[in-house]
Amino acid sequence: MPSSRIKRLATILLLATIGPIYGQSVYISGQQNGTLQADTIYLSGDVIINASDSLIFLPGSKIISTGHFGFEVKGYLMAKGERNNPISFTIADTAGFANFQNERGGWQGFHFNEANTNTDSTLFEYCFISFTKALRDSVNKYGGAFNIRNQSKIRIQNCTFRNNYARLWGGAIFCESANVIIDSCLFENNFCGEITPPYGYGGAICFRYSNPKITNSIFHNNQSTGIGGAASFEFSDALVHNNLFTENRSGLGGALGYIRSQPINSVANNIFFRNSCDFFGGAVAFLRSNPHFIHNTLIENSSDSYGGGIYCNDSAAPVIINSIVYSNSAAVGQEVYIWDIYSAPVFYNSNIKGGKEAFGGTGGTGYSAEYINNIDTEPNLIQTPPYYCMLMEDSPCIDSGTLAFSGPAYPSCDFVGNPRVSGENPDMGAFEFKSNLGEDEILNYYCFLAYPNPFHNLVKIKSRQPMLSSVTIQILKMNGTLIREIKVPVGSDEFIWDGKDTAGAYVTSGIYIFRIKSNNSIINLKVIRSLGAFK
Repeated sequence: MPSSRIKRLATILLLATIGPIYGQSVYISGQQNGTLQADTIYLSGDVIINASDSLIFLPGSKIISTGHFGFEVKGYLMAKGERNNPISFTIADTAGFANFQNERGGWQGFHFNEANTNTDSTLFEYCFISFTKALRDSVNKYGGAFNIRNQSKIRIQNCTFRNNYARLWGGAIFCESANVIIDSCLFENNFCGEITPPYGYGGAICFRYSNPKITNSIFHNNQSTGIGGAASFEFSDALVHNNLFTENRSGLGGALGYIRSQPINSVANNIFFRNSCDFFGGAVAFLRSNPHFIHNTLIENSSDSYGGGIYCNDSAAPVIINSIVYSNSAAVGQEVYIWDIYSAPVFYNSNIKGGKEAFGGTGGTGYSAEYINNIDTEPNLIQTPPYYCMLMEDSPCIDSGTLAFSGPAYPSCDFVGNPRVSGENPDMGAFEFKSNLGEDEILNYYCFLAYPNPFHNLVKIKSRQPMLSSVTIQILKMNGTLIREIKVPVGSDEFIWDGKDTAGAYVTSGIYIFRIKSNNSIINLKVIRSLGAFK
């Protein structure tokens, strides 16, 4: 496999727009039905899919809007790309996208605004959706990429949402009365709101009166002007498991805002790392809400004002269990800020820096809710990307959690899918420590695997989570001689080596070292090219 193909594969893994060639380009507008068999599909006007119709996009298709057009979906839509043949949706000319006062540089996205009685589910899989703008009046200023109402049959999986904007709520996705499934997606650089009221809720996603499932996804560098830099949930019962929230920002709740909700489902196994806010709750803001907040890790979040980690107001009573809230910062209430005496968050078996004595706010000063079996000890976490917040072998959080709340809302596995209990008790935080592995082996186990190993023609290096910074892969002989170097872009979670050196010649059989470098972190993996003939 030539080096040019390796570069092409790396781009594909970022859900780029390379795909199969169907031999033609088409322009569409108005009512559409059937399967679109073209490599490039141009939107020359708004598209309507009637209730009795369906529209199917094939793997590898590139859908390019020529103006501020979009899809009104009353029927059934399938955009099922493949890992190596994703589908992309974007606009031809992105100039002017940064000006949110007009429609230039953006297209209108997908609108699902009628109850769907179809037996089929709408599916988006391996899609790349970018440069949408929700600016029109009425309901059309919500949800840059998706505006979804009264739906229960939409699944969004392995998709990337980047550079989308909504004037009001949900920079990438807005849902009302919609039970949508979002799994293994990347949300990056999405934004909602204006600098004047009404402010934006949910820089990436916003749900109202809904019961969504949000799992295994990454929210990075999203922003809103109001509540929830990455996500907001209002009058909702959201299952929010195994997500990474990093470098998101908002007015309240730098990563997450939970508003006026009494959910049954839990917020569990999530990592909140270096999110920030202008006013209250660098990581999370709870406003008249009481979700079970289980096995979450909140590290190095910050507020310019109050509550670097958690903020509670308006009779909020979240149940915080087996979590780590440490090394967050704010002018007042570095870890926790409780605005009013009617808010009563409870804490069980969690590691809270400074303890309840360090709580800020009127409700924090007079705090009297349950605060049981919590500790205040340096958690000893690995914080170097991409190994966010894993427990080291000397962490006091190991076996310090409780199973007293192991009901339907309790997660059976940890952030990367390992069984939640590996010792006498569960560990605090998003990760369950694997006591039978040394530190280096833990990093390899969680983040990088090589298979097949030994290999013949191809070896795949797989990361458990997409990488949030660029990674350099050096392939070395055992004597240290460099034979190949590969750059892996942000967002990728795997790459393939074809057993060739920089000159394109197959290397001999033997042991080779993969030196994986990201920022100041270096991990080495050994792979074996087995004996025998190579085709």
